[in-house]
Amino acid sequence: MISRYSTSGVLRRLTLLPLVLGALLLVRPAAGQVPDTTVSEPDPEGLLEDLESTTGTPEQLAEALDELAASPLDINRASADALAQIPALGPSLARTIVAFRERFGAFGSIPELRSVEGITQNVYLAARPYLTIGETVTPAQEEASRFPTWPAWQFVREDTRYEILQRTTRRLDLGRGYEDDTTRTTYAGSPSRIYTRLRVRSRDYFSVNLTLEKDPGEAFTWTPDTGTYGYDHVAGHVAIGQRGRLQQLIVGDYVALFGQGVALWRSSAFGKGRAPVRPMARTTRGFVPYGSTDENRFFRGAAATVLLTPSLSASAFASRRTLDANVNVPDTTRGELFEDLAATSLSESGLHRTPSERADKDAVQEDVVGGGIDWQRGGLRVGVLGYRSHFDRPFQPGDAAYQRFRFSGTSATLLSGYANWFVGDAHLFGEVARSPDGVLGLLGGGTLRLNDLADLAVVARHFPRDFVSLHGYAFGERNGATQNETGFYLGLDLQPAERWSVVAYFDQYRFPWVRFSVPRPSTGYDALLAIEHRPRRWLHYYVQFRSETKEQGHPVAVAPGRELDGIRPETRQSLRLHGQYQFSRALRLRTRLEGIRFAAPEQPDEYGMILYQDVRWLPISSLQLDLRVALFDTDSYDARVYAYENDLLYTFSVPAFSGRGQRSYALLRWQPLDAVTLQVKYAVTRYENVDTVGSGLDEVDGNRLRELRAQLRLRW
Repeated sequence: MISRYSTSGVLRRLTLLPLVLGALLLVRPAAGQVPDTTVSEPDPEGLLEDLESTTGTPEQLAEALDELAASPLDINRASADALAQIPALGPSLARTIVAFRERFGAFGSIPELRSVEGITQNVYLAARPYLTIGETVTPAQEEASRFPTWPAWQFVREDTRYEILQRTTRRLDLGRGYEDDTTRTTYAGSPSRIYTRLRVRSRDYFSVNLTLEKDPGEAFTWTPDTGTYGYDHVAGHVAIGQRGRLQQLIVGDYVALFGQGVALWRSSAFGKGRAPVRPMARTTRGFVPYGSTDENRFFRGAAATVLLTPSLSASAFASRRTLDANVNVPDTTRGELFEDLAATSLSESGLHRTPSERADKDAVQEDVVGGGIDWQRGGLRVGVLGYRSHFDRPFQPGDAAYQRFRFSGTSATLLSGYANWFVGDAHLFGEVARSPDGVLGLLGGGTLRLNDLADLAVVARHFPRDFVSLHGYAFGERNGATQNETGFYLGLDLQPAERWSVVAYFDQYRFPWVRFSVPRPSTGYDALLAIEHRPRRWLHYYVQFRSETKEQGHPVAVAPGRELDGIRPETRQSLRLHGQYQFSRALRLRTRLEGIRFAAPEQPDEYGMILYQDVRWLPISSLQLDLRVALFDTDSYDARVYAYENDLLYTFSVPAFSGRGQRSYALLRWQPLDAVTLQVKYAVTRYENVDTVGSGLDEVDGNRLRELRAQLRLRW
């Protein structure tokens, strides 16, 4: 248990960051150390650091960005849909780039993108790591076929990449769940997380993948009867695409990304953050091969998309897989069997460490069949889709009020229609879906680009309390819940001067029905304002303020010794000052100070802070070292602080800190050969004035938590 602390330590440390940033502003690199170039490092922090509250798996987003950086898109060949995957571009700028290319011819170099309207300096720097340039495609080649064709076999063979990835991580300070005490519940396996991936890929032309993972505490055993083959999680696929009329064919595991995610978006997606405009509009990507570690948000079977005409495509998919679910305990005195019982809810943790967790494993089988039609011409794209899910055991939610409108029964059918319309500098988008009981859920909005001055985004969503979307993941306050929420979002990305940018959003929402631990309908709003300055290519800093007020459950005293379930508004505010300074190609510094304020009626305000210093050092081209030292001090868990961390390739880390202590880590990346990359990360967190850290089976004696992570990648 971490006790409450005073804020005197916060005030003492608040004076440090202005001194550090002031020193950075007064000292500049020596002439020629950091020349302006067209090369920019991937920097996903602004997109990923605000995902700690989502219900999905941000690792999928982190891996997608890493994949884009490892296999950048050719600006002379990539389609608008492909370019829209780059968050800095989005659907609107992606179409503008393709239109510019078709009108004026192929780009001669990547910096020529600056000639495209809307590609500001900030947009260019953010998109540059995910772009490359290859051979120019002649008009004769483009007109040779009405449908996509594979390039010459020699090109495919030279473009094919083989990858073997082995990752092992473990905590060095273990909780009581790993003790050899058979008188109480313990974990079944070792504390190591083991991850293996084998992949062969050639861009969108074909992909073969096998992903294997064992979580900490899970047994590494070969028990086919329980679906465990050494590793607890196994995912794989074979996929081909862009071959004549066949746009995509996947056998194995895949995700489906259609419309705005109201009915069918079997993956995570970007939410609110320091990119408040372009990621709000999603692009239909259809079926995408899956090879990540999330054990729930994917389909298993076969999926295909075929071009009926160059403008019209048809998609179909079928999936059968088992899912973890909470099932009522059988009453053996009444002769009840496990197979005959109903499920109360799906279990999404993916953990199978204890007897109760293993009892949930593969408790429900789901069969899904569906498909859709997608038509696009010029600036208009419309589509319809539908699917039917059937479970081999019924779902019967509990009797609690917050469970009343959850899915029940064995079958569900969803239908949806979506549209995207590009009109000049405006992009309008929306989706309407019909749930099994005929209830409509909808999301609609638009973005508008005002030359190079500003971008605007407006998004409205309405998901009634009885709207059920089994495989949706739409934008919202509870990103991905897609039920019991109505809201209106306004985002702004403003560039008042060449080296200045201002981003802001305001999101107001309402939950028309009760939620878990919130016994009444409730409301809230979330707002962010960030001002960034880039006086030089080697220096930038920003100030960010964020405030969110949300009504949460809280008992209300109506008489001495008598309380009723009620709600109260709780406000969480943060103020951040962040700076980055590139001394040279070999040395980069990042410094951040962030303060948190938590306020609720009839209780003292609570505060938290974090101050950290990052150093990235490249002594030689094959060796990179990332270091961080952080100090945190919070009055309670309500005033907790988050901090995005550099981590192993394809992984994601935004730990939360409460109490008082220090966090430090070192991440080493060594590439002795072009085909070999070794990464090792050691991290330690120390808390002050505590005897134990954590709770339950993860409770650790002492005040220290250490972790060691290692990864080897062979890629050729």
